[in-house]
Amino acid sequence: MDTLWHIQEMILDYFEILEVDKSASQADIKKSYRRLAAKYHPDRNDSSEAKEKFQAIQEAYDVISDPKKRSLYLKTNYT
Repeated sequence: MDTLWHIQEMILDYFEILEVDKSASQADIKKSYRRLAAKYHPDRNDSSEAKEKFQAIQEAYDVISDPKKRSLYLKTNYT
């Protein structure tokens, strides 16, 4: 199962990880991040893949919540 998550993570982009559209507002991104972080936080979720999903969610939020990182990410991944 862990291998499947790694494969899915490589295929998914940060917007898909956070379940938001590329045009999502900062408020929508933050709301989705908080919802998913609470759902997959290792202290709240005992599943074997929760820690990996939580780390992916944190990484995605770190990139797309920062306007400079988001701009660079969009340029390198969508052009």
